[in-house]
Amino acid sequence: MSLYTDMQQAGIEIDHHASDLYVPDCHESRAILANHGYKYMDGWNVKQFTCEISGDAWLDIPFAYVPFWESKP
Repeated sequence: MSLYTDMQQAGIEIDHHASDLYVPDCHESRAILANHGYKYMDGWNVKQFTCEISGDAWLDIPFAYVPFWESKP
């Protein structure tokens, strides 16, 4: 399964920009990242940002938004 699918199945809120997956920075999303071999905010370029709408901390996971890739020929 993909990181994106696991986040969906866990009921974690998802957003994106192009191919980057955005998820709230929480224990569940960090655990799923770890299960997929991502190390929180390290060389995988996972970065934390503040949502301009809610003010909450989110994670930007480059290239992990699967629907973006599925739409490519």
